[in-house]
Amino acid sequence: MATGGWRLRYWLGVVMFVLGTYIALHPLWAHGVAITGSRWLDGTFAAVFLLRGAVNVRSARARRARAAAAAAAQPGE
Repeated sequence: MATGGWRLRYWLGVVMFVLGTYIALHPLWAHGVAITGSRWLDGTFAAVFLLRGAVNVRSARARRARAAAAAAAQPGE
């Protein structure tokens, strides 16, 4: 992945997490109306987006930390 690739992964993860949260909480103010037409499908989408978003953010932060450590280990460059 390119040097700035962790940024893309991070922000994609944030967007996915926010979208998952929106899908999960939507029935609270929409009086139980599902976005996709069925509650179980909304729950599945919410779980997938929340999980994938969290994984993306976590991996992007780890990749950034590894890149920073590698840059600090090479003082001549």
